[in-house]
Amino acid sequence: MSIAKQLPLAALPKRNTRASSLGNVLYVDRGILVLNKWSGLVSQGTLPADSDTSHRDKFKGTATEFDTLLSHLKKRYNVDAPLYPVHRLDKRTTGALVLCKNPNAATQLSQQFKTREVSKTYLALVRGGEKTFPTRQGQIDKAIKIDDGRVSMSGSQKRDSKPALTTWELLASSPKAPISLLRMQLHTGLKHQLRVHTASALKAPILGDTLYGSAKLAPQISAVTSIPDDRVFLHASEVSFFVRLLSLYSRSNSTFLRGILRLMRPRSAIGGKDHTNSFVSLESDAIRGGVYVDDVRVEDGEVPDMEGKWLAR
Repeated sequence: MSIAKQLPLAALPKRNTRASSLGNVLYVDRGILVLNKWSGLVSQGTLPADSDTSHRDKFKGTATEFDTLLSHLKKRYNVDAPLYPVHRLDKRTTGALVLCKNPNAATQLSQQFKTREVSKTYLALVRGGEKTFPTRQGQIDKAIKIDDGRVSMSGSQKRDSKPALTTWELLASSPKAPISLLRMQLHTGLKHQLRVHTASALKAPILGDTLYGSAKLAPQISAVTSIPDDRVFLHASEVSFFVRLLSLYSRSNSTFLRGILRLMRPRSAIGGKDHTNSFVSLESDAIRGGVYVDDVRVEDGEVPDMEGKWLAR
């Protein structure tokens, strides 16, 4: 199953309000709830595979904001158990944040994250035009070193570095400014991996990322948009994982659930102005979004076997 939605930048969720948090739920079924995370929400923390609820005390979020969010969602969707965050997104990254509604779902999904069975795809606006990229797609297999919280790309596999693998695809480039839209798949998931790989390997830092792209913006970029201080233009657009379904959707008892959450529409993602010709069009499914089972779109967004429903319209 995949879940997808695109919204203009102006429609990205507002912070710290009950209405906005409830309105940013994209998909819900009997086991999970998928939230469209907004920039600025601290959502670091992973539920251990044993799913002991006491581990929630170790969640490293902004307690007031995150706890309030969980409380609102728990009440709205009549969840009996605590909501479990089973993966993390950086504070300024937007997009698909998966919460589990019960310990059993949390255990199963946490194990898939641990064994890297979960596929994660991102969209990013980067600082670099079409000529920045020698090819339309590629693979970055460069180790990353984390030293006292500082992250950098390592030239070779050293004892103090970890392997990091990213695949990328150039979707479009602006004819008006050196900005491009990339789709990237995260295969390892180290801290700031995509931000480091784009800046150091591709020489195209993510727009808004002042940590790894501190150089002054090109005048052409400043002329067409202003970058909010709290935004890094990196969006978790797709999360894919296995679930168990009945024969309604698959001949076997195990099928593939793929969640796609897309929020940046090429036309408006580089600012509040109307730059219709700034990017080429994406495929229609990527723009309209929806729910997919085994890569087949569920037109009404409902998955009866999972008691699932796509909520974003």
